[in-house]
Amino acid sequence: MTNVEIQGEPPPSVTGGEIKIVAKAILGSEQPDTDFELSLAFVSASEMRNYNRLYRGKDSCTDVLSFEGEELLLDGRKTRLCDIIIDTNQVFQQKGSKTFSEEFWLVLIHGLLHVCGHDHIRTADKKENGRRRR
Repeated sequence: MTNVEIQGEPPPSVTGGEIKIVAKAILGSEQPDTDFELSLAFVSASEMRNYNRLYRGKDSCTDVLSFEGEELLLDGRKTRLCDIIIDTNQVFQQKGSKTFSEEFWLVLIHGLLHVCGHDHIRTADKKENGRRRR
């Protein structure tokens, strides 16, 4: 079973229940034989900047940080401990012509795919329908 714990306030345009449904659906379809204990935190711009500096060595803001954690064997099932941190202020600033909700879901899904092991830094993960993504 996958558990999603939300810390901080989700953006007003989505509910914690919706977030949990989407997270469980993506994690379950990407790694059906693994349970997840996912902590999803919504933080301020200054907190995100500190996390980005601490974990990536970049003294700047970012929209999402994902941490694919340890895999444990709990009750006979593989369970992965993971964290995702989102700065909704950054999400709003970068949304461009999209609605905040559209950008938020893209950022959340991006983070969820990272905790499943997808990494757009590797060449194979950058390819989409034979073309490289930007």
